[in-house]
Amino acid sequence: MALRGPCPALLLPLILLAACLVLASGQPWIEPNFMFLRKHVDYPKTNAPNANAYCNMMMQIRGIYGKAVNTFIHEPVSKINSICKEGGTPKIGGLRESKVEFSITQCVFEPNPLSISYIGIVKNRKIIIGCWNLYPVYYLEQI
Repeated sequence: MALRGPCPALLLPLILLAACLVLASGQPWIEPNFMFLRKHVDYPKTNAPNANAYCNMMMQIRGIYGKAVNTFIHEPVSKINSICKEGGTPKIGGLRESKVEFSITQCVFEPNPLSISYIGIVKNRKIIIGCWNLYPVYYLEQI
């Protein structure tokens, strides 16, 4: 018995599956970049009564409560992304330092047996990040 041609009903799902796999493998930076944005970017800055209240609120909202130090950047994502290109200077270890200062809030864990709380420190400073495929994926905490 001779073989028949491919069944169109089966061929379409296979083509769609192959296209999805190709697209997904072509942009491996999406997940790490999303994590960087979730942990470190708050633009425009969320309102809070003071820097300490801001840190306690943001660390809880972003699901990183209990982390010793975390910094939130209050600048547009496009400005942060530019550090991985012309807006940054290469550093040792594949890191890049911004050429301009950024508005940030640094949240430092304050050990307290009665509660988990953070001290918020508002600064303007150059930041250092790690890039992958021209997108930020790592923030170097500077105390």
